[in-house]
Order: sequence, then structure tokens, then C-alpha cells
Amino acid sequence: MALYEPPGDEDGCRGASSPSASNSSSDHLSRLLDGPLEAAEAAAEAARLRPTEDSEEEEVTNDGARRRFRNLSEEHIAILSSLNQNQLLKVVDQICERQHPLDAVLDAVAADVAATVRKVAEQQRQADADASLDADQAAALAASNSMNKNSTDPSSSSDYFLHIARFVPLRLTFEERVFLRLLESTLEVSEYTDKIDILCGGSKARRMAREIRQVCAILSGLALAHNYEEGQRLVRDHDFVSNRAFFQTVFEIGRRYKILNPERMRSAYGKLIYLLMDAKKPEVLQLLQFDCVTPEIMPEGKSRAQIQREIKEKQNAIKTLARKYAGRDVPKHSPGFFGLRLSFFRSDSGGDEGPRTDAGDERSDLLTPDEIEQCLYSLGDHNTYLRFNREPCDRMIGFLRQYFDPSEPEEGYSLAISSGTGGARLTHSHSRQYVYVLQSLTLWREVCSEMFVLWQMAEADMLHSGNCYRLRDTGQGLNRVQDCPRVSNAMHAILERVQRFTTSWVGSSVVHLGDHNVPNALMFIDKYTQVPRILGPLVLCLEKLPEVYESKQAMRNYFDNQFGGLHALRKQILCDFFRHAFDGSGGDNFFDAGSCIDGRLTSAWNWCSTIEKKRFFPAFLLTGFQGFDGKF
Repeated sequence: MALYEPPGDEDGCRGASSPSASNSSSDHLSRLLDGPLEAAEAAAEAARLRPTEDSEEEEVTNDGARRRFRNLSEEHIAILSSLNQNQLLKVVDQICERQHPLDAVLDAVAADVAATVRKVAEQQRQADADASLDADQAAALAASNSMNKNSTDPSSSSDYFLHIARFVPLRLTFEERVFLRLLESTLEVSEYTDKIDILCGGSKARRMAREIRQVCAILSGLALAHNYEEGQRLVRDHDFVSNRAFFQTVFEIGRRYKILNPERMRSAYGKLIYLLMDAKKPEVLQLLQFDCVTPEIMPEGKSRAQIQREIKEKQNAIKTLARKYAGRDVPKHSPGFFGLRLSFFRSDSGGDEGPRTDAGDERSDLLTPDEIEQCLYSLGDHNTYLRFNREPCDRMIGFLRQYFDPSEPEEGYSLAISSGTGGARLTHSHSRQYVYVLQSLTLWREVCSEMFVLWQMAEADMLHSGNCYRLRDTGQGLNRVQDCPRVSNAMHAILERVQRFTTSWVGSSVVHLGDHNVPNALMFIDKYTQVPRILGPLVLCLEKLPEVYESKQAMRNYFDNQFGGLHALRKQILCDFFRHAFDGSGGDNFFDAGSCIDGRLTSAWNWCSTIEKKRFFPAFLLTGFQGFDGKF
């Protein structure tokens, strides 16, 4: 390695200096090499006392010197500092005149000094590595202990139910399930996204309005076929505006069902939410003359009287619920249009304010025992959702703590990964990888716990009339790229809560939203609904392995001979998952994958795609494993 850049002419070191031959550094170096020692000392003293004529010229000279000596390492500087004057002159002479690499020159001039310095440097590097390992082990133990202290379940507190009841959708009634099937059939035959999300000329707003009317027409026709008498009201004069409450209710049924059943409506929900997203655009709303989305109490563009009226309607529903718990009897409602209650928690009255005296209207504001029972069952559905979606995260955290020590890896079962080995993009020691996996699983657990909140924030972002999207090629076709401010705030709040659980955070804290990785809130929700589809089959396999092992003697022999026993097989599966499902793989670069919040899930999906190549894949098949895609 050269000490500085080679000279440009035959004058050796002088030719390598800056164009200004009178600068102090080149003059001092030339006198040091050519003249006697006394002359060099005199030149050095004169250079020190010479006043600076131009500060800019000095800065240029210093920059040039830094560029010439940029290849010097700390080890080289330490060796050069240990040499005497004669040895330094020999080093400079051989580098300038003979163009020898610096390492070779140092070995030739002062081999003993170079060897001593390199030995000390190696010892220092080893000490730094040991200190880093000790720090990783301490962080792993602290993180594990901190997670244990903060793993209390808040779902038993009354405040938790008050919070979660705001976001849990109502369970579908029998009548609503009939219209769910009609909605799914309508979306199945509709080609809405195929005709809208394309690059073409013409008025896009008119095309959107035309396709939305066609969806409403198909839904009306299916409703007519289901119930001819009631359906006549929908198709009479093709007046969609007067029947807007019906369409709003049916579209809301699909949204509620999807949140409670994330594994259903895989393609239909995306088509539905994109349709509603377009229907909220002002130019489309003007052409349709009605809103397809169930209205919420939002202050934008409303008078104070209208806001107060809507708030009062919700307050009346809450008071009614309280009266029901007090034991007051309420008569049952008469069946509404198609048996649907189009005004469950809101009034169908026009714009008149003030109290209503009509007895029928007064009864319609009260909740029946069946409706209260439906609300309570809906909260029970939320607990069922947590059991099937959050529990796999808890089980994997339990396996991590059960089979792996955070500080001392067992021989053959180290979680350490190295960049470039096995497709990994990250380099972690065993302890650091332990913390990284524990933090990732804990983050997924918290996201699953708050999924209903995140889902409501996602729909609020997508269906906001002022939040426009851009149709862009993200590398995976044309996608709607849209900002997600509400989801971003909610996700960062979850991330901060998880970071408080741990003593130190491993990896990046970047949350991709509204870019080519996660274009919009729908993609964000779809990404994190994959967590139970990844962890669920894995947990099911690990828990069924003992049953398969004990089923037959042939199975026991196979497990013992092929994998070294049941315990060893489970550790092999877990070790491979904790290493290569969290190694930063799965993307073309560190921005797409790596250690960011979304990249952790990308790496896990990449591991799932290679499950057939794993040595233990036959054991998965013996437990009934069919894949990570769930049910459609």
C-alpha cells in the first residue's frame, strides 16, 4: 500500500507535490531528502516561522496532503511513530524512489517494530470483540428480563374494554350474512380495478362513476333475485341516490366481515376498498350524487348544529345501552328493508332538529336485547381473533426462551449470522440475534393486538376525500401510492411502546409507508395479516411433533436416526427459523429488506418460500403441513 500517490514526473517526491513548488510542505520534504540533517532542521524552523500569505492556499495544501496520506491506517501510523529518524528516512526514500508498498517497506526497514505493533493491534481488536460480545450478552439478558416484566396481559382491565370497544366491528347477523354473499358475488364478477387502475386517456372520474354505478346495478339485480318484492324498490327507476342507505349498509357489511376474518375475501376486499376510495373523491362524488361509505361524525365541512345532532344520536345509543343494563324492557324493532337495520347507531331523519314525538321513531333509537347481545358477542369475537392471531407470537417467544440461552449458545445451535453466508444481509452474534428476534416477535405481537385499531386507521386514511393517491409503477405493477398519516402515527406509537420494553434496539426503526415497498394502507394491513399465516403453521408443526413421534415405533426410529430425536428436531427447526427468517434477506437491497420494521417480515416470508429445501421438511409434512397461505 503506497504512502501517498505516485509522482507525476521523474523528479520523485518533488513531482508529487502541488503545482505551487514554493509551498512549505514540499519545500521541507525536498530539503529533508536532499540536504544534510542541519539544513533540514533549519528549513523546518524557517517553515514554522514563515507567516502565512494566503489562508485559502494553505487549506488547499492541507487537503492535498490529506488526499496523499488517506491510505494510512492507524496501524501504519503507530509503526511510523515508533521508528527513529534514520528509519523514517529509509522508509520515505524507498516509497518515493522505488514505489514499494508501505507494508513491504516497513517489514524491510523495521521488521521487529512492525511485528510488535501488529501483535498489540491484534490483541486490541480481540479485546474489543470480546467487549462487544459481553455487551451483546448483557443486552440479551436485559432484553429478555425486561420482556418478562412487561409481558402482563391488559385485556382483563375495564379500561382495555372501553378502549377496544371503539374499534371492534359488530358481528354480522343472519340477514347480513345473506347480503355478504351477494356482495362477494358482485365483486367477483366486477372488473373494477382492471378498468380503473390503468394508464389511458379520457376522464377518469367519469369512468370511475360509471363502474361504481355498474357495481351498484349488479348488486341490485342480485338483491332482486334474492327477494323479488323488496328488490323492486332497488331497481325502480334505477335511482341509486334514494337507495344509498342500502348500498352503504351492504358495503359496510363487507368491511366489518373482513376485519373480523382477515383470511377471507382475499381479492374481493381490495376491490371493494379501492372502489370506496374512488367514490370518496370529490369529482366522483359529484357525478354519483351519493356517498357509498357509511358516514362517520367528522367535523370537516359541517355546521355546528349538524355535528351536535350526530353526536346526540350516538349519545342516545350509549344511554340506551346503559338503560338496557339497568333492566328496562324494550320492544323489538320491526324488520327493516330486506331485514337490515339501516339505522342501527344513527338516525335516518332528514335535517330537522329537536325532539321527536313519533312513538315509532322513539322506539327505533332504543337497542333491543338481541342487539346488546350482538355487541357482547362482537367483543368475544375480538378475543377469538387474538387467540388465533396473537397467540402464535406468544408461543414462538416461549420457544425462543425455552430452547436458547441469550448469552451462551449451545454447540451446533448458535443463532449467529454473517452477511453473505446463507443469503444473510446482516451480521449478528448469537446474543445480538437473540435480541433481534425477540424484539421482532414482540413487535408482531403488539401489532396483532392493535390490528383492529390499525385497520380502522387504514380505512380512515384510504377513504379520506382529501388524501389523493398516485398511480405508479412500484416494480410490482401499477399500484396506488398514498400517504398514511393515521397508520403511521399508530404504528410509531406501537414501535415506541416495544422499544420501551427493551434496554437497546437492534436494527433499523424505519417504517415503510406510502413508498414503493408499502404503497398504501391496504398493503400495510395485508402485510401484517400474514404474521399468523407464517407463525401459525410453524407452531402447529412444533406442537404436533411429539404426537407424531409417539404414534408408531417406526416414527420414533425415523426421528432418532434422521434428526437425532424429537428434542433435536425441534431445536433444528427453531434454530433455522430464528437465524434465516431474521437475516435481512428477501430483497434486492438493504432498503427493501434489511433490518427495517417491514424488512423483518420480508425475511420471514423469504424463509417460508424455501421451506421445501429444508432438511426437516419431511417432518412438516408428517404433521399435516399444507403451506403458509392459509384459507381462501
